[in-house]
Amino acid sequence: PLAYVPPQAALYSHAMSTPLDQRPLSKTQIFCSNLPWSVNGKMLRQAFEEYGEVVDAFVAYNGRSSRGFGYVTYKVDGCAAKAVEAWNADGFKHEWGDDEDSSRTTRVEMARERPKPRPEPRIGGRDGDRGERARIVSRAPRPLAVSSFL
Repeated sequence: PLAYVPPQAALYSHAMSTPLDQRPLSKTQIFCSNLPWSVNGKMLRQAFEEYGEVVDAFVAYNGRSSRGFGYVTYKVDGCAAKAVEAWNADGFKHEWGDDEDSSRTTRVEMARERPKPRPEPRIGGRDGDRGERARIVSRAPRPLAVSSFL
């Protein structure tokens, strides 16, 4: 049996959003987790530039503290897959620097596509009615009242 979906639920994509594990993989973006706390966007970019032209490298922060994950976006499709393969190769370990937290093993995988933005809510009712606000704005200006004190 099919489940009933109320008509208003179709207006909002978040009501019917796809779970993360069912979203398609990105062809140009990778997700890096378990990053050392000292790694910033510039360091992340430099670490992945050897696999292709990096368009963007982003490390997530909570205030001034790293959240330990980030994203790298490549200009060309195949570069992201090449980087994931190289980083996940047997025995590969990237040296981030002299910090004590550089011993953390960074995990690299293809990022998931982000959901499409929610549609703008409709104003007004059916059949092209733009709502009360539109009617008020589009109304012709009222004539000035003539004073009887002239």
